[in-house]
Amino acid sequence: MEMTMICCPFKTSYGSYASSLISAIEKKTGCNMNWVASNCGCGDPIEVNRCFQARQCNYFEMPIINDYRSRTHWKRRVRGAARGGISYFRAKKFANLSKGAEIAHFQQILNSYGSNALFHWLKQPSNATRIVTVHELDHDQIEFPERNKTYALADGVIVHCEEMKTKMVKLGVPEDKIRVVLHGASVPASSSENQRSGIIFYAGHKVMTGKGMQTLFPAMSILHQRMGAKAPVLKIHGHYGENIPEEAEELASHSGLGGHIVWLNQISMEEIARQYQRALVCVLPYTGSFAGLPAAMAAANQLPVICTKKAGLPDHLADCAVWVDERNPVQLAERIMELLQSDERRRELADKLRTRAESFLSWDVIAERTLNVYEESAKRKAASRN
Repeated sequence: MEMTMICCPFKTSYGSYASSLISAIEKKTGCNMNWVASNCGCGDPIEVNRCFQARQCNYFEMPIINDYRSRTHWKRRVRGAARGGISYFRAKKFANLSKGAEIAHFQQILNSYGSNALFHWLKQPSNATRIVTVHELDHDQIEFPERNKTYALADGVIVHCEEMKTKMVKLGVPEDKIRVVLHGASVPASSSENQRSGIIFYAGHKVMTGKGMQTLFPAMSILHQRMGAKAPVLKIHGHYGENIPEEAEELASHSGLGGHIVWLNQISMEEIARQYQRALVCVLPYTGSFAGLPAAMAAANQLPVICTKKAGLPDHLADCAVWVDERNPVQLAERIMELLQSDERRRELADKLRTRAESFLSWDVIAERTLNVYEESAKRKAASRN
């Protein structure tokens, strides 16, 4: 079976996701999967420096007009038209490089992989069964909701949580085409013998948007006031590059945490796993965005999680987490202290998370469920032709 994945090829969370999923699918099917990619235009250091995650892929470069929103109406329209034109030619290139595939799987993110390119790609003639995984929604499809009717041209749509599924249905995507497939993680041998200490937090790509840092830092400040020298160290990592984001550093300093944070910044997936195996608690007070990656990594590495019921966290962690309200630093600090002081509770959560990871979050399971979507979608496509 000929399969193509269209996705960011760089060492971002999306590049890592695609690489892991492709490897798992290839292992299950015995077939090689073609990776088609382009420069994405996100502006992150990883993309600017062309730090590739893909072992090999059909890669091309094209000019990019970023998603700047002018306050002047005519400038906004002209810029939008120019972006749409470039997206059309990029979509044609995506389609040409995936010509001959029986399955073509587009990972919708932003910029070069956003709705403009995706919708142009779906309008291209193709005999392939076309699958779309929606990681993020962009401004264009929110500003012009009628464009979302184009999703009907996809044979199957994958999302990572029920919250996103609800959004897609509201955008007019046929519900019977949507399947929830969780974010995966590599599940290592049991890490229960590791010496653990401190708290870890995943800040994603855009650290100040939806990650709950504005709640986490005040909570950590409360912990330092109550626990003094015994307060845990906070480690922060993300896919934002090798330098500490200026706004986040300023917030840390304002919260009195300047010397109490270890900024890991961008680290490899292997190092993320090692850090999660050494931490006592993962804290994810997200108010938006998506937290499937750190949730799955925490579960796979037996790391208890304190988090909100947002960002796909309930889907990935079920009843295996300690839940907190959004934007409530006092409550967050109290839950962290309670968990730090209870070895028994941490072991209980760690064991439940490990079991959940093995049953629902391993890449082997995610690949199987993705292949099921391919099969269902191919059958639906064939039936519609008859």
